[in-house]
Amino acid sequence: MNNLERFYRTVHGRELLPWERQLAVRVAAALNTTTDDDFVVHLLLLYNATHVISEMHNELVAARDALFQGNRDLAHDLSVEVRRNTRTVYVLLGVMSASVLASVWIIVSLANLSHRYAGIEARIGAAPEARERRATGVPQPGLAR
Repeated sequence: MNNLERFYRTVHGRELLPWERQLAVRVAAALNTTTDDDFVVHLLLLYNATHVISEMHNELVAARDALFQGNRDLAHDLSVEVRRNTRTVYVLLGVMSASVLASVWIIVSLANLSHRYAGIEARIGAAPEARERRATGVPQPGLAR
């Protein structure tokens, strides 16, 4: 068992995976040394660390992009809601104005009808007196003969 295998068994609790063994052999061949060399172990550690760091970076970039897109969608939805709510407020203000105008018209109509009714009632109340005056021959006030 060489240093690399011992390191993997101690740190990772497992044997070298085939692709890790192949990478160690390639690195050792490029350096004209064996896989038992400490420098090869350090280079593989560095490779694993940079690989993990680059994966973490990619995950962070993906999370940032997802948050950015989510915020953009939220801002768009909020602007649509505000626009729709603004239109709803204007429509409700129009309905309220129409109902106030209708209420004023109803109140004015009722007051007008009340005055007309009072006038008709006064005429009806004055009609029997006018009949009595005609029957007795008394001239009506305001009429000159």
